[in-house]
Amino acid sequence: MKAKAKIIIIALAVILSAALVYSAAATVTLYSEYEGDGGFAAFTDSLCRLFTDPFALTFKKTAYKLFGAVLEKSVSAGYDGYLFPTKTDGFDYTADIAGKMRYDDEEKQKFLYSLETRREALMLDGCELYVFVIPNSQTVLRDKLKVKDKNGVTAAKDLEEYLRSNGFDNFYLLDDALTDKDFETYNNTENSINGYGAYVVYNEICSHMPNGVTRRSQKLTIGANDISITYSDGGALAREAGIEKLIKNKNVSYSVRDLTGTYTSELSGSLTVCSLNDEYNAFIGKSEVLIQMPDGERALFMPLLSATYTDTVYNNSLSYSSSAASVIKPAVDVCILREDKLTCLLDDADIKTYEAHLQSSGKGGVTTQPRIDAVSYKQSGYAIVAGACEDKATVTVSSGSGSSAVICRNGLFIAELPAEKGGELTVYAQKDGKDRSDTVKCAVPVTVSSEENVFAGGFSMLYYGETVSDYTGSNLLKPERLETVKMRFETIKEKIQNASGKETKIIFLTAPDPLSVYTDGASEKHKSRRAEITRFDQFKETLSSIDGVTFLDIRDVMRENTDIDKLYYQTDTHWTEVGAYFGYRAIIENISKDYTQISPLSLKSFKLTEKTVPSGDLASFAGINGVTENVTFMTPEFKSKAVGIENKPETIDRSCYAGELESAVNDAALPVAYMIRDSYSANLFPLICEHFSYMYCQRMWEYEPDYEKIAECKPDYVIYVMSERNLNNWR
Repeated sequence: MKAKAKIIIIALAVILSAALVYSAAATVTLYSEYEGDGGFAAFTDSLCRLFTDPFALTFKKTAYKLFGAVLEKSVSAGYDGYLFPTKTDGFDYTADIAGKMRYDDEEKQKFLYSLETRREALMLDGCELYVFVIPNSQTVLRDKLKVKDKNGVTAAKDLEEYLRSNGFDNFYLLDDALTDKDFETYNNTENSINGYGAYVVYNEICSHMPNGVTRRSQKLTIGANDISITYSDGGALAREAGIEKLIKNKNVSYSVRDLTGTYTSELSGSLTVCSLNDEYNAFIGKSEVLIQMPDGERALFMPLLSATYTDTVYNNSLSYSSSAASVIKPAVDVCILREDKLTCLLDDADIKTYEAHLQSSGKGGVTTQPRIDAVSYKQSGYAIVAGACEDKATVTVSSGSGSSAVICRNGLFIAELPAEKGGELTVYAQKDGKDRSDTVKCAVPVTVSSEENVFAGGFSMLYYGETVSDYTGSNLLKPERLETVKMRFETIKEKIQNASGKETKIIFLTAPDPLSVYTDGASEKHKSRRAEITRFDQFKETLSSIDGVTFLDIRDVMRENTDIDKLYYQTDTHWTEVGAYFGYRAIIENISKDYTQISPLSLKSFKLTEKTVPSGDLASFAGINGVTENVTFMTPEFKSKAVGIENKPETIDRSCYAGELESAVNDAALPVAYMIRDSYSANLFPLICEHFSYMYCQRMWEYEPDYEKIAECKPDYVIYVMSERNLNNWR
C-alpha cells in the first residue's frame, strides 16, 4: 500500500508541476506583446503532448482555477471572467489591437473600389448601400485585456477613416456605440455580441437610415425593465480552452412586446423574406430593406429588423442578387459584417457580380437620344416640348432665345422655354455616369397651340395657371369675406343636422394643389413670390373654428412622402391614386376616433402596378396631346366588402365617377356617410366606401347639399372633398 501511495503522490506532483509550468507559460504569454515566447512556449507545448487528453484537460482546469490562466494558444484570459481569441483563421486579434494589422494601400484601394462598385450597382435599382461593422470583443473591451499594448489603431478603424476621406461615408464601425453601456454588450466567453448588444446595433442601423425609410418604419424601444440576465455554461472560447464547466457565460438579453405573429417568413430562392403582418402594419407605405449578413448572427437581428420594416429580405451572400432586387425592390441594402471578416468584401467573385450588373445596364455608355413627342407654342412667346428619355437623365432644350434643363421623370420630360415661331429647338440628354446623347432637332409651331393658363415647371410636370394665385397668396380673402364664409357654413351645418335629425359631423378635406406639395415645381419668378399665408390657411382657420366641423390639412404629410411615388400626374390637374390615399387615410383616421373598429387600409393592402396611359387634361390645354404618361395604379389585394361600386378603370380619366354614386357594406355597426365633392374625389371613392354601411355621393361640382337626400339617409358624417383651387366654389 505504501508503494501505491508513493506512486499516487508522485503522479500528483507531476500533474501539479506540469500545471504550474503551463500556468507560468500562460501568464508570460498574457503579459507579452502577443508575439509568442520562443522556446518556453514550445517547451510547454511539448510537455502537454506527453500526456493523454484527460490529463491535459486536468492541467487546463487546474491552471484556470489556481491562476486564472488559460493554457490554450488561441484563447487568452482577461479580467472579470472575460475570454478573448488571439489568432483564428489568419486574423491576429492581438496584433490588431496593438495597431500592427492595418491594411496596406493596395488593399484599402480595393476596399474602396469594391464598395463604390456595389453602391453604384445598387443605385441602379434605387437602393442605397450601408455597411455596419460589429467590432471584435477586444476592440470594445480593451479595459478587460491583460496585455501591455492594447491602444493601437485597428485595421478596421484605419479603413473607416480612409473610406470617409475618399467619399464613402456609409461605413460605420460601431465601437463607440457598443462601449460603456448600462449593460454588457458582449458575451464574456465568446467573441460575439449578446442580445442587448444586438439591440444597440439595431438602434445604430435605424438612426442612419434615410428619412424615407425611417418615416415608414416602427422602431422598437427597449427599457431597463426589458433586460434580463441569465447564466449558462461557458461559450465557444471556454469550450476551446476546456473550461466551459468552470466559467459561466453571462447572457444579457432583451424582451420587447410579444413579437409572435408580428411577421411571417418564407423562402424565395436563396432569400428569406419576412413581411410584417397587417395587424402590426402601421405604415403609410412600404419600407423594403435588404439585409446582407454572411456571419451567421441573423437570429439576433431578425426579431428586431423584421418587426420594424414592412418587408425585410435576408441574404447570406455578399454578391449582387437580382432576385432580391426583383422580390422587394429594396430602398436600402444593410450589410452587417464582423470586424474580423471584413476581407470578405474583397472577394473577386462577388465584386464581379456587381460589375456585371453595371455593364448590363449600359452604365458608362452613351445616354440614349431623347425622343420628341410633341411641341406647342404660346402667344407669350414660349414653347412647350415633351417626349421620352432615360429616366432621371437631364434633358437640355435650347432655342435662339433661351434654354431649359429638366430631369426626365418616369420616362417623360416636359420643358418650357422662350422661342420664336417657326424656330428650331435642339434637344439632348445626359445621365450621370454616361456620355451625352446625340442631339435631336425639332421645329417650333408657327401657330399658337397652347393655352397661357398652363405652364411646365419642375419635375417635368405641367401646372394649371389657376393654382399660382394659391401659391403666391394673391387670392386671399378679406376679413369680412371670411366672416361670411363662417356664417354661411354654420347655416349649412345647422340645416344638415336638422335634416338628418342627429348631430351629423362635417369633415372638410381640402386636396392641396400640386404646387402646395411640390413647392419647388414653381418657376423661378413664382418661387420668389411664395406666400407665407394662403387662402388654404384662411379656410382652415375659419372652418376649424366651427363646432362639429373638422378641417383636414394633409399638406405636410404629402410633402414628407413625395419619395413614395408620384402623388400628382405629370400631365393632369389631379392627384394620382397614391396621392389620394393620403386624403383617404386622413378621413378614416378622423372617423376612427368615434368608431374604433374602423382603421385605414395600409398601402401594403394594394398591389402597385405601373402602366403607360394617354395624357391628361393639362396636356390637352398645353397642346401636347401626343404624349403618354407612366402611372402607378393601386389594385386591392383583398376582397371588397362594398356593393354598388365598380373598379375604376386604369386611366387618368375620371368621368366614370362624375355622377351620383352609392355603395353599401353589410354591417349596421358602420357609420353612414354623405359626400359633397369635386373631381378630386374620383381616386378617393373606391378606397373610402369600404368603411361605411351606406355612402352616397352627390354629382361632382354640385356643392349645395341635397337636404331631402340627407333626411332620407341620415348620415353620421357629411364629407366635403374639394381641391384647393376650388375653395371658393364650396357654397
